[in-house]
Amino acid sequence: MRVAAVYYDGRSAKAHPVTLCLEDDKLLLQGKEVVRREVLTGLEIQPPLASTPWVVLFADGARCEVADSRGFAELFPGTDSRVAALENSWRWSGFALLLVLVIAGAGYVWGLPYAAQRLAERIPVELAQSLDRQVLADLDRHLLQPSRLSPERQGQINAKLGNLVLADEAGRPAGLEFRASAELGANAFTLPGGNVVVLDALIELADDDEQIVAVLLHEMGHVAGRHALRQLLQASAVGLALAWYVGDFSQVLAAAPALLLEARYSREFERDADQFAADALKANAIPPGRLADMLQKLEAARQGNYNRKFADGLDYLSSHPSSEERINRLRSQ
Repeated sequence: MRVAAVYYDGRSAKAHPVTLCLEDDKLLLQGKEVVRREVLTGLEIQPPLASTPWVVLFADGARCEVADSRGFAELFPGTDSRVAALENSWRWSGFALLLVLVIAGAGYVWGLPYAAQRLAERIPVELAQSLDRQVLADLDRHLLQPSRLSPERQGQINAKLGNLVLADEAGRPAGLEFRASAELGANAFTLPGGNVVVLDALIELADDDEQIVAVLLHEMGHVAGRHALRQLLQASAVGLALAWYVGDFSQVLAAAPALLLEARYSREFERDADQFAADALKANAIPPGRLADMLQKLEAARQGNYNRKFADGLDYLSSHPSSEERINRLRSQ
């Protein structure tokens, strides 16, 4: 049996009309200007895609194109076009696209958080601390002002945290950074390296030091879980991948403050931080309801006039679970 084909020698663009047939374990290619015999095991056969022809590749770079799919299948009984048929099927193409989307979605929902957690556990403390210094310096330039609290008052708050009994010492903050901010209002937030920023308005909002300690213990729950670093890694995943490829992390580091302010903790992170705070409060003979009291105060404060663009990302009450659910859970412990 012979099948018509077009042969290209790999050295020029000239097309040579030829016929193909089999001679035992060899392919015989004959044309007006070319004759070749090649062992079948030395050939590479590429199936067609859509309306493209079958392609036979030779080891020296030559190629042969066969438009007669039926004749090619008869010439090479071991080949079939099932893969090509699947590639040309809208149904199977749609299924493949759906499968890719499902895998990508699963990677985003479960794979990315898992990878961020594992990476956060392996980042050296010194590197995380240097990131904190850069993030805080940038925030100081654009968003934060020096604290108006006296050194004595700052020392009192530090001393109260230092005297707390903690089941998980990993929650000890690397340090407390006291600042003021008209834009962020009553807030405290954790930096990726474990430092906790405490804003004056939060201290002023609290009725007593137990409420301040309760909020800071919530932040210490984020420290223990390295939530801020994990959140930053998740938010900058694409940037990190690009930075790893080109070897330049400067743009990712420059974007870290904005990512930190705009990223919201997940339901799991907030629940874990609340539970850390509740357990620590009970261990120190302080009712977990003191954190609930402070959450209610923050709920009222968030209705104020400070800049929601920044504050929403850091607000304890802007992320899931809802403030009412969290308050009820804390009061029930």
